Amino acid sequence: METLLYISAVIAAVGAAAEVLRRAARGTLTTSRKVSRLVDDLVGEPPRPGLPDGRPGLMARVGRIEGRLDALEELRPNGGSSLKDQVDRIAQATGADQAGH
Repeated sequence: METLLYISAVIAAVGAAAEVLRRAARGTLTTSRKVSRLVDDLVGEPPRPGLPDGRPGLMARVGRIEGRLDALEELRPNGGSSLKDQVDRIAQATGADQAGH
């Protein structure tokens, strides 16, 4: 009888340990997938089937955004050299800025 109780306790302990390991492995796998996706976003992805052009990394995307913002700077007056300043000078020279008044 004592042996049966001992075997049952060992089986229960092994089962509990197996469940703890299973949950830990599942959590580790989920976390590693998230980290892998983060790394892919940061460094980009090379071309592959289904993604023939690859995917640019974070710094490449930020560089493109900065380039677009630099182009928008031309639409703000900056004291003379922006596109906005040049258009304003032409409007004043031709009297186009007074046409609406």
